Amino acid sequence: MLKFSLFQKKKIKCFLAIDIGTEAVKALVFKKEDKKIVILGSSLQYFDKFSVFDSRDFEVDVIKKAISKAIEEAEKEAKEKPEGIFLGLPANILRGKVIFQNFKREDSKKLIDKKEEKEIYQTVLKDGQKKISEDFARESGILPEEIQFLKAEILETKIDGYNVPELLKFSGKQLEFGIFFIFFPKHYLNNFKKISQDLNLRIFDICHQAQGLTNFFEGADAIFLDIGGEISQIFLTIGGKLKLVDIFNIGGKNFSQILSENLGLREERAKLLKERYSKGEISKEIQKRIKEIFVPVIQDWFENLKLKLQKTLLPSSIFLFGGGSLLPEIAEILTKGNWGELSFFNKPEVKFLSLKDLKNIEDITKTLNNPQFTPTLFLCYTS
Repeated sequence: MLKFSLFQKKKIKCFLAIDIGTEAVKALVFKKEDKKIVILGSSLQYFDKFSVFDSRDFEVDVIKKAISKAIEEAEKEAKEKPEGIFLGLPANILRGKVIFQNFKREDSKKLIDKKEEKEIYQTVLKDGQKKISEDFARESGILPEEIQFLKAEILETKIDGYNVPELLKFSGKQLEFGIFFIFFPKHYLNNFKKISQDLNLRIFDICHQAQGLTNFFEGADAIFLDIGGEISQIFLTIGGKLKLVDIFNIGGKNFSQILSENLGLREERAKLLKERYSKGEISKEIQKRIKEIFVPVIQDWFENLKLKLQKTLLPSSIFLFGGGSLLPEIAEILTKGNWGELSFFNKPEVKFLSLKDLKNIEDITKTLNNPQFTPTLFLCYTS
């Protein structure tokens, strides 16, 4: 498996994972002991304003304030100063995409040497970037030259239909590559550089949670769904290899908004009511009313999910995490909803991903059972 990155890593004992979402910032201070990750401090801070990433000129001061407070609280609890930061950015900014590229060799009988191997990789990576830039431009309206590629990872390589560990010293005609690219619009780069400089952050790496997820769930056949505040993320793995990474713009906030509109509540009160509903802390009569209100949103969420999933045989294991995952409608529609043309190995089985499912993690803080922290924990697995 080949990886190409802008960052060079060195040995560091204590780290800080900062996960910037669309509604909040989460921070974890952690260290590695052999193969175990030890969580020393944690913090979750909501932004003072909603929708801070809605425009090119997003609220830098609002984000800085939340990051600064999250770091301060996490480091205070940890009583240790981290030496490097793993940074996760909002899913609508830091994008991940898996594509499959073909390459045809002129001389199929010749063994591939180092020179040809290098030329092949350069070609497929360049062509892959071009394809992603053009697709993203059609989707977002952002020009291809305004896209910054951060990393590329070759997930799998096939020669004439057979999986091979590398190209060197193999022969064959038709090459196929599965490649995972991480990229983001360049105009956000200066904003985050300014935030990092103003807060004196020592950025060790900018990470996509897909990297940590696949590092942990080796060999998994599963669909992973991260239900965030404004965005839902999809990760499809077969044999532990990423086959699909995608997002759509519906999350927990949409459920809060429809409660606000139907019940005449302020958005913060609607959010609290949604959380109490998710925990089963309200009467059955009110639960029934809220369930009725949620029908159009959950149907819209489900239809968007189905559009994103590939029309192939899907794994039956579905793992949920993220702050919006606890809404009962999510698990219900995944197990009982009409999947249409999509088919599964077996009947879909839904499981909520929590700290206890993540092996080799010791949580000294005893606070990380909140599903909002699961994506942040995946950042720790990229170290």
